[in-house]
Amino acid sequence: MALFLIIVSIILISLYKYILRFIQYIRFFIMINKLPGPAPYPIPYIGLSAWNVKGEDLSTWIHNLHKKSKTGIMQLAVFLDSYLFISKPRHMEAILPKMETITKAALYQKYNIWLGNGLITASGEKWFHNRKILTPAFHFGVVDQFMETMSEKAEILVECIENEIKENAGESIDFYKHSVRCALDIICETSMGANIDVQRNQDIEYIKALEVLLQVLVKRIFYPWLNYDWIFYKTKMGKDFKRSVELTNNFTIGIIKKRRQLRKLKNSEDKRDEFGKRQKKAFLDLILDLDENEKVHMTDEEIREQVETFMFAGHDTVASAINWAIFNIGNNPDVQLKIHEELDAVFGVSKVQATMQQIAELTYLDRVIKENLRMCPSVPMIGRLLTKDIELDGFTVPKGTNLGLHIFCLHRDPEIWPDPLKFDPDRFLPENCRNRNPYAYIPFSAGPRNCIGMKFALTEQKIVLTSILRKFSVKSVRKFEEMKYQANFVLHPHNGNPIYFFPR
Repeated sequence: MALFLIIVSIILISLYKYILRFIQYIRFFIMINKLPGPAPYPIPYIGLSAWNVKGEDLSTWIHNLHKKSKTGIMQLAVFLDSYLFISKPRHMEAILPKMETITKAALYQKYNIWLGNGLITASGEKWFHNRKILTPAFHFGVVDQFMETMSEKAEILVECIENEIKENAGESIDFYKHSVRCALDIICETSMGANIDVQRNQDIEYIKALEVLLQVLVKRIFYPWLNYDWIFYKTKMGKDFKRSVELTNNFTIGIIKKRRQLRKLKNSEDKRDEFGKRQKKAFLDLILDLDENEKVHMTDEEIREQVETFMFAGHDTVASAINWAIFNIGNNPDVQLKIHEELDAVFGVSKVQATMQQIAELTYLDRVIKENLRMCPSVPMIGRLLTKDIELDGFTVPKGTNLGLHIFCLHRDPEIWPDPLKFDPDRFLPENCRNRNPYAYIPFSAGPRNCIGMKFALTEQKIVLTSILRKFSVKSVRKFEEMKYQANFVLHPHNGNPIYFFPR
């Protein structure tokens, strides 16, 4: 009898859980379908309507679809996950500053096998812990010490462009691949203290592995059967992905171990190079300082997760920004003329590397960089997962909804940015910014989860663009309306970015 009662109790408890889940789902179903959108949940509108949309047209397709919503709110189902796309400053202000809406959307979980619980993927207490201990690694003084490294890598970029121009006289070159390799060179040396010289050594396996990871992660979103690990890892794509994860992980862990051994042999603060100059600390050194001084203990795996995150977020986003800056400058000769006039006024005929003071004097170039990030934000959309119901424009958005904060759409909203497709750096003159909603322009997100490396990224862009434009005039092969975007978490050009470079 006792056994019978136990069995009955287990059955009833199980049924109760399933019934409760069913009731919660019905509530979610009803509430989510009160939100505006082209099709009711759970009809996968993107999967059905975008079936014949090419990958290079997908970003524009979603943008045009979202623009049709007068409220800036659009609900879409993506294979049983519900996404609410939002694109007005008031929406961003309702989400980004609040600690209760910092949990990342479900799709970020696909990064866990690669990035673990780094700053991009972590939520809750883990994220708070990581952010607190890593913030000192990005203060202004630390970023400024990497200026020399950035300048050295930018000069190598110029050298590589010059060599390709000589080899292909009169032809355009794909600048995008150069921007990626330059940014990767910079982040490797600054984050890990590893000079891999990828710009002049293009066969490094780590670089190929990164390319596989970025391509595969995007494909998993749009191919529903690949969302299941037990299917995905049986495919060739899944096996390639797993090998690439192992390669990048082993590469990073190897650097960490070597760095630890080196620090045991000689105190890194006393270490000097062959010229007697004190060597700069990489971000990895700053993290190891915390660990070795027993301020906070981190395992090699936890350190790897953070450094891997720096590697990914710190090179791909900056490479994108530099690439689009050259593209937009190459399509706007009046803007380029003003840049060259400012560079000539600051540097004259000098060939030496720029100083931080000179970089600070480039106020017009600063506005160009800001306008470039408006038109072509490196991260066109960020995702959050609601852990409780919220009110948005009079709608109740239910717990469990994935939010797509559509920065690309926000930055091209004609209600905020008149003639939004015109490249106009003067939008960022002080008098034109004074009354603008602070959440109308968020290329580095905003609130507690804003980009921790914003200062680093802006400094790097200025240094690299200065090095290029002191030596060259540029002309884009494609017009703005001809350029297509590769579907990705970072705004990549489809089929590269052909540019003509003319020595000044």
